[in-house]
Amino acid sequence: MEPILLCGLVIVVFGLWVEFEPIVKAVVKMIRNSKFFKGIFVNSAGQNPVYVNRMPICLAKPSSY
Repeated sequence: MEPILLCGLVIVVFGLWVEFEPIVKAVVKMIRNSKFFKGIFVNSAGQNPVYVNRMPICLAKPSSY
């Protein structure tokens, strides 16, 4: 693409973002506060770490690359 076309495209995209940023943020906030969204992500249990008493020897040695 021509450099002047790319510069114009960047200017247009930036202008559209400035124009519609409050609307986009409001929609995202509404989605994040919805019961459906909270039901999916709040109830998903995180993976608990497994604690081991001793580290296997193969993992304790530094790799020699």
